[in-house]
Amino acid sequence: MIGSATETPLSRRSIALIGSLLLLTVVYRVAVSHVDFLGNTAPLMAIAFGGALLLGARFWWIPVVLLVASDLILGVWHGSGGIGRYTLMSAVFYLAVAWLAGRAGRSGKIWPMMWCGTMLCSVLFYVFANTFSWMVFAGYEKSLAGWWQAQTSGVPGINPPAWMFLRNALIADSIWCGIAGLVVLLGRTRSGVESAVAERPA
Repeated sequence: MIGSATETPLSRRSIALIGSLLLLTVVYRVAVSHVDFLGNTAPLMAIAFGGALLLGARFWWIPVVLLVASDLILGVWHGSGGIGRYTLMSAVFYLAVAWLAGRAGRSGKIWPMMWCGTMLCSVLFYVFANTFSWMVFAGYEKSLAGWWQAQTSGVPGINPPAWMFLRNALIADSIWCGIAGLVVLLGRTRSGVESAVAERPA
């Protein structure tokens, strides 16, 4: 039951469904990268934290591989190419988040840990990434005011403002967590029905 403190391990069907959801989400991230109004609507932290939490200690690294691969594809597609400083920073953050989620998944207390953890990681990633941009981008004044600008309005004349990326990320992460919850619930329900049918006397 979702919300229970004693969740049972995910079935193979649920793991396969979560893996498919992760892959589809990463494909979506790459596919919409040239669509302006869909900017930053990929649920990065839901993939990193939520995906690793659901896959558990054995497969926590799969979301990281998918995210880093999509970072590299986007870098090549948009002309930056190679492994840049931002890609390395993101990869370290993905690794840390996913590793922690994989360990947390051992407790079995998945709900509402997945959504709460994803929201927290999304905000932390936003602050961390914008702080990184503030440090390396010459357009920001290296002061507290410049750091705050990086977290809120962003670079003058560049739209959308930075805060909208956080808004989009939180919405996308929430939607992903909801879909993942339904996927797991459906996988468990179907597995339970199949088990009941298999145990029914002939």
